[in-house]
Amino acid sequence: MALSKDVYKEFEDVVGAENISDDPAIKDAYRSPDLTVILPGSTEEVAAVIKLCNKHKIPYKAQSTGWMLFAPTYDFIFMDLRRMNRIIEINEKNMYAVVEPYVISAELMAELFKRGMICNVKGSGSTCTALAMSGHGHMGMTTSTGDRNDLATEWVTDEGEIVRLGTLGASDEWFCGDGPGPSLRGVYRGGGVITRQATKVYHWPGPSEYPLEGLSPRYTLSKKPSEMNMMVRYFSFPSIGKLIEAELKIGESEIAFELMGFCPSMVSSNITTSNEEDFETLEQFTREVQGPGFMVIIVGNFDEDFAYKKKVLAQIIKETDGESLKAVEDPDAEATLLFQCTRVCASIRETFRAGGMFSSMMVQGQRYDNHVRWLEEAAVLKRELIEKGLVIADDGQQFGWGEEGGHLGHTEIFCRYNPYDEKSSKAVQEWLAKVGKRALDGCFAVPSMGILPVDVIGKRASNYHIWFGKLKEAFDPNGVGENTGFSYVGADTSGVHTSIYQKPEKASPKK
Repeated sequence: MALSKDVYKEFEDVVGAENISDDPAIKDAYRSPDLTVILPGSTEEVAAVIKLCNKHKIPYKAQSTGWMLFAPTYDFIFMDLRRMNRIIEINEKNMYAVVEPYVISAELMAELFKRGMICNVKGSGSTCTALAMSGHGHMGMTTSTGDRNDLATEWVTDEGEIVRLGTLGASDEWFCGDGPGPSLRGVYRGGGVITRQATKVYHWPGPSEYPLEGLSPRYTLSKKPSEMNMMVRYFSFPSIGKLIEAELKIGESEIAFELMGFCPSMVSSNITTSNEEDFETLEQFTREVQGPGFMVIIVGNFDEDFAYKKKVLAQIIKETDGESLKAVEDPDAEATLLFQCTRVCASIRETFRAGGMFSSMMVQGQRYDNHVRWLEEAAVLKRELIEKGLVIADDGQQFGWGEEGGHLGHTEIFCRYNPYDEKSSKAVQEWLAKVGKRALDGCFAVPSMGILPVDVIGKRASNYHIWFGKLKEAFDPNGVGENTGFSYVGADTSGVHTSIYQKPEKASPKK
């Protein structure tokens, strides 16, 4: 963005000359020639920057962590929150932690491990922000999902007003995200910038730090998982019905620390170190599994607790005709899966394995068994594309997991294709639209946003798009904030920022 010297100076006075730039080389690093980069270092600086954006009618986008930036195609202020990287507090008695947006989950978890605690980590991985917000993760069986973990929050609206929500606004304490008065937790997911937030933390019975050995990508543990009262297994089942039965029984018995609906290719990508080894291992796994499966992690608080949980798990697997994948029982493979899936550094290896570009479709909601049935229908349609040579053949690349004993679920299906092949790209887009519409028509769940038009989904989800429009007008009258329509905004709590950018109608950037 070519700000005038006077306007540039106003922003510079807020953050300092070293924390603002419109240098072409800097802008290129952020993948857009249309931005001015600003690095605020405090809530007050964030508020001041947003107020200037309103004053001059300049759109802005704020982002902390994330795998990538989908930059708008219009001139805007890019607010990089990397200077706001402090862990404010870890409250061991009341089981919460307060962080700024650039604290990543790996940093927070390392400090929590020392105190016998753990936090929810979104499935996008431990390199993403530790702010609670939305986001399902591998450990949802124990730590629930992101939007059930956010407590008191400090939030800057799209007008630059600093709002302290929950108990923070009433007593300067962080233990509750609601009250006094109406809750704004749903509202702040639709715009503005979260600058500090408290997130719930949970009991961690594992080691204060993993005894890692070796070098990336071949890390190992100096101790066997069983020596730490920990166990990882992958079980496959003869049918979807048996898999759901096993998952629900495990949820009811409350024995699992983590239950993740992995497919064999996700296991393979996490225990191999090269593309060649990955493909060979996957071919072996697909011959050995009998059908759909999941990975489960058992962690004991003490020896007797560990023995009990293993015994219950064995009984459930016997009752549901499950079979263990022998390769995962190897202590080295088991150890690799253990630390990668509890530290959640597995996501990038799963997502960016060899085989071309990927696109994915996800659903989430209250009935996990419905999700899995939708997943199977989506997989049938995908196999048709594989047979036609339009997408890359794999074992399905589909997975799901139930959280809180199956009361909350999340499922995804990946589709790998050649982005340079017009027929392949078109086929994948049509497939996404078809399985998204099926999720709605079959009342399976709400599909991921961006797959179908917002108004199509909104009509089946309490007209949320209309309510969002009204809230957007109330909280962002000058149209300088993001026009997203759903919750992954502000501090960019998702691993991949999936907002659909539209130029705000009321904003008219001054150059």
